[in-house]
Amino acid sequence: MHVPADPADVPPEPAGTAGYEDAFEMVTRVIGWYRERILEETRAAEPNTRLLARLKTERQACAADRRVLETADPERVATIAAAYEARWRELTHRRE
Repeated sequence: MHVPADPADVPPEPAGTAGYEDAFEMVTRVIGWYRERILEETRAAEPNTRLLARLKTERQACAADRRVLETADPERVATIAAAYEARWRELTHRRE
């Protein structure tokens, strides 16, 4: 007869890829927003160099966060996803 293991002895199940995929997609969406803004500002008659620098720095930080997702535990993935969902709403003024 099989006796189930004590729940304390069983490691938690690994998180599914859905959390990672959702977070990756959200970060990528925000990176795309920055890319579009950088392109718009670059094409402006008189580009604002300070704004361009800030936008590029923000885009680079987003890319770094996206790389972190590759090795992040499920809790960190969830934190990044939530932060980028909030950022997306802020950038696009959506109050979903």
